[in-house]
Amino acid sequence: MFEDRHFEFDESTATEIHAVDALVTPVAAPPVAPANQGFQLPARVWLAMLGCYAAFFTALAIATSASGKALFAIAISVLYTAIYFGVARIGAAQAGPEAQSPLDCGEPLQTWTGPMDAISVYAQILIVPLAVAGFGIGVAVIALVTA
Repeated sequence: MFEDRHFEFDESTATEIHAVDALVTPVAAPPVAPANQGFQLPARVWLAMLGCYAAFFTALAIATSASGKALFAIAISVLYTAIYFGVARIGAAQAGPEAQSPLDCGEPLQTWTGPMDAISVYAQILIVPLAVAGFGIGVAVIALVTA
């Protein structure tokens, strides 16, 4: 039934179709960029995290100070950590300045699972860096006691 019909395309038909589409289809407003909520963490959380990693690397350097190869590996690890946090900082800064953290205002941090108070946020974020720092300090103490 429809196989016998042939449609010939010419420029005037295309222009008419686009003109009708422009009249019928509403033009959407350009999207508005949302505010940069960022990580919503106070700077003291990031400083505590970096301090934990600094304590870890310092403790390992003290524990292995007799080995040049170990110190070289620690130096590479320090550079890797600096790149890891540096790239994240550069990426986060692309969206512009972040909004002030609700934790700085004394309000709870709103998460997907519900609001969290400051102590809960700090404990959840800093537990791994604190454990890593404790491990490094433990290794340094053992190395110093057995030396």
